[in-house]
Amino acid sequence: MKTKNKIPFNDWSKERIAQGRKICTSRHKKYLHDDRVTYITPKLPFWFIKKYLWRDEGAYHELELEKVMFDIYGRHIPNDEMFYVHFGEFK
Repeated sequence: MKTKNKIPFNDWSKERIAQGRKICTSRHKKYLHDDRVTYITPKLPFWFIKKYLWRDEGAYHELELEKVMFDIYGRHIPNDEMFYVHFGEFK
């Protein structure tokens, strides 16, 4: 599998993946050719991800996930912004 088809992760996510805490990741596009992905949800609003999937994202609480997303995008993520959530084994 070519690297360009793999989901890129920041250092925070890589650490959580290594700890076995991160089993999903939210993205604006679908990564259909990453063989580590086992399921991609339909688009979900950020409020849903924060409320129900923060643990699966590897965060210790909702606010940590919100901060990590701010650091990634350099802006506040509105609650209604939509993401595909990719589940899988990312090690």
